[in-house]
Formats: sequence, structure tokens, C-alpha cells
Amino acid sequence: MMRNLRTSLLTLTLAALMAAPALAHSPYMKPNTFTPDSKRTHVTVEASFAEGDLRPDVAMKSDAFHAVSPDGQVTPLTPAATLSDATFLEVPLTADGTWLITSGVRQGRVAKAALKDGQVRFLEGGGALNPGETAVDVRSITRADVYVTRGAPAYKDITTEAGVEIHPVTAPYDAYAGEPFKLAVRENGKGLAEAEVTVIADGETYNGKTPDLELKTDASGQTSFTPSRAGLYLIQTRVRRASPDTPGLWLSNTATLTLEVLPQ
Repeated sequence: MMRNLRTSLLTLTLAALMAAPALAHSPYMKPNTFTPDSKRTHVTVEASFAEGDLRPDVAMKSDAFHAVSPDGQVTPLTPAATLSDATFLEVPLTADGTWLITSGVRQGRVAKAALKDGQVRFLEGGGALNPGETAVDVRSITRADVYVTRGAPAYKDITTEAGVEIHPVTAPYDAYAGEPFKLAVRENGKGLAEAEVTVIADGETYNGKTPDLELKTDASGQTSFTPSRAGLYLIQTRVRRASPDTPGLWLSNTATLTLEVLPQ
């Protein structure tokens, strides 16, 4: 009886997993330290895609990995190692201050999708169109950013990155639990109004699932949230629109920022 019950439960569980829709992977950059002291000459950064918690699942590859120094100098980065689940970068830190470390803009795959009323529905496994839908191609474009501060805190807005990005308005080393953190969604350096932003808390496997926080930017492209506890957070935005150059093609821009929130 017990064996049959276990078999039935296992069968139901597998059936539910097979029927459940696949979760989208999110790109992220995660350094071994966000605030290295002045004696450190580099940080090691993990670059990967993950579902939920920031645990590497699919290695991130990019021809545009680079670091931006506190005075605005851009240094291309070559991975120190690329494994199946993660890519690792050794990023040289030659000066004190706040550094941007980024994947740069990554051109991804083109997927088949259905379009209706401005909403995109991906067609998995050759799915058919529903009434009123139009077939389109959707190209994935991603970038992942993280900021580290070596030595004495110092932060200024010196970057004008191409494409869609999440930019910390509050200094990235000044994020504390219980205090509002302000950010902006920008495209080619200009704020994007009404952009949807999702805030995902890391470590939910152990803390019990907390619903993702959904935000929207104001007319200037800014929004804010107040983290309830210390830890790592992945902030994500996705901007989808028709390509201005190619009929029948939509561009899906996904940008993330990994943020360390400190305890009070």
C-alpha cells in the first residue's frame, strides 16, 4: 500500500512538473566582494543565467564584457574561465572608487512568437496562432550589470551605456535594509518612462518564497523600492517593442542589476 502511494505521488509530481511552463532565465553578474579594500587589485565575477536564486545554471558568453573605471575609462574583459554553468572574470581594479562591471549588450536567439494587442506570446514547440494573433520573430537582447567599490566610497554618474540598462541613482554601496533605494531605467543614457521593473530577492530557497516586487518608472524613468532585509537582490527590466528597421521583428531587451543590500 505504502509503495503504491509513493508511486502515485511521484507520478503526480512528475506530471505537474512536465505540465508547468518553463521559467525564464535571468542574466546576472555576481562578484566575490562588492566592497574590496584598497589592497585588492582585482575582483572575481561570476556571469551566468539563473532561475530565481542567483545560482549559476547556464554560462553567460559575451564579446562585450567590460569594466568602467571611476574616471570613465573602459577596459574590455576576457573570461578567465568558461564552464558549462558559469563564466568567471578577473576584473583588474587599478584605482579606488566605484566600478561598473558589465556583460555589455548581448545579441541572443530569435524565437517565434504570436502578437496581439501589443502583447507577445512565445510559440513553444511549434504552437499554433490563436484568432486575432499575428506571427512575429522576437530577438532577445540582454545585458547584466554590477557595481563594486574599491576603497573609499565615491560614486558619480559617468556612464552612458548603449542600449537598455538599470542605473543606480542611489549610490550602489549605500543600499541598506529598511531604506529606499532609487534607480532608473535608461536607454542610450536617457530615462524610460513607464518601464516595468521586477525586484527579486536572492536566497528564497531558505527563507521561504517572497513574491517578486513589481514596479514601474515615472516620467523621468526613475522608481524606488525599500528592501525589507539585507542580502542580494536582482533588479530586472524587460522592454519589448517592434524593430524600427525590420518588419515582422520585435526586440526584447532584458537588463539586470545585481545589488548588495547591507544591514542597518
